[in-house]
Amino acid sequence: MRGAFVRAFKMVVLTLTTCLAFAFAASAQVHERYEGWCSTLEAASSPDLVQFLNATVPDEQNARCVTWAINKVGKERYEPAITALVRLLDFRRPEEEREKTVHGLSRGLFPAKVALELIGKKALPEVLHAIKVDTSSDAARQNALDVWMEIYRESDENPKGVADLKQEEAKVSDEKSKARLKWAVERAVAHCNSPEQAACRKAAATGSP
Repeated sequence: MRGAFVRAFKMVVLTLTTCLAFAFAASAQVHERYEGWCSTLEAASSPDLVQFLNATVPDEQNARCVTWAINKVGKERYEPAITALVRLLDFRRPEEEREKTVHGLSRGLFPAKVALELIGKKALPEVLHAIKVDTSSDAARQNALDVWMEIYRESDENPKGVADLKQEEAKVSDEKSKARLKWAVERAVAHCNSPEQAACRKAAATGSP
């Protein structure tokens, strides 16, 4: 009986070890997925990459280099890149062939969104600006809201994220900005998980988490 238990325990350990190995391998692939996308920028410093992003209008020819640069400054959590990344919130990276044929692989299609989430709270003021202003495209505004709530989620503060948006809505005097913030508050509640829903709805109504 004891021998059967030991064998079963070993099988469980082996299965968990295998799963962890696959998880680490998948993580490495995510971090390395853009290697080789832009050989001309591989030796560039972070300030050089920001200068490149600021000076570049993405198009079909430079999209892979733009993606590579965004990914690099995001992984390095390079805060001086925040303004450039917010400007590129609606930039959609090229899809690889396997993503076009296999459903569910096309994740992180907006690399600036991922990069800003990695940088975290220091990005919030610029992200908020992108939500408010009329120059943001619909995609950029939606991505900005996603970044806003993801950053708050990382510290388990989703109700505070909703409350801060509501407070900003109450402060602004421009009616169009107020309307965009009201839209953001309503959408932000949907980012809250089930245990937080009541607190998020309260935050959306009162501006208090």
